[in-house]
Amino acid sequence: MFTSTKTRLFLTGGVALLWLFWLMFASRLSHRAYLQADAPDTGAMMTIAALVGLLVAWRLAQKGWRWKSLLLAFSGVFLFIALTLWNAPEAWVRATASERVQSEVMFSIGHPGPPVTRSQHCEAGLRFYDAWLKRPVELCTRDDIVPPGARTVQLEKRVTARGAVFTHYRFISAAGHPQGWWPVSPPTQAR
Repeated sequence: MFTSTKTRLFLTGGVALLWLFWLMFASRLSHRAYLQADAPDTGAMMTIAALVGLLVAWRLAQKGWRWKSLLLAFSGVFLFIALTLWNAPEAWVRATASERVQSEVMFSIGHPGPPVTRSQHCEAGLRFYDAWLKRPVELCTRDDIVPPGARTVQLEKRVTARGAVFTHYRFISAAGHPQGWWPVSPPTQAR
């Protein structure tokens, strides 16, 4: 189709850059979108990657490729598809979550908070169990915004059938007075 080597190289480089951009964008979604605990998304993504890898290996086996080459081809395709689809469920939740829901839950503050990078964590973590997601959640927060004696937090989130995106939270003081709303910031932006 494309006869020029420069054109093929340019298109391959463009596709590779788009793929890397997707990987960087999608990896940030895991800090913002939360999947339900019983969602079979990881298993489904691995099944799709394995099936595509087997299909490619089968087609290459028909052309007479050796077993070692078939194993390498399967492994490469499997890893490529798995990396591409790994954060697709979070992206879907982020794109389709539209219904706003508020809930009030008991919380605890943990130190350190959720990880920002491999060696860096948020100052504090707002930990609670979310009944909609059926799993524990930890959000970044700061010690100076937690009122003394507070035991409950009011959460605002956008939900979809597969998960939720937390948008705001506010602490309820021991006397029952709500504090101001705080936006949920991804761990990379929390102080």
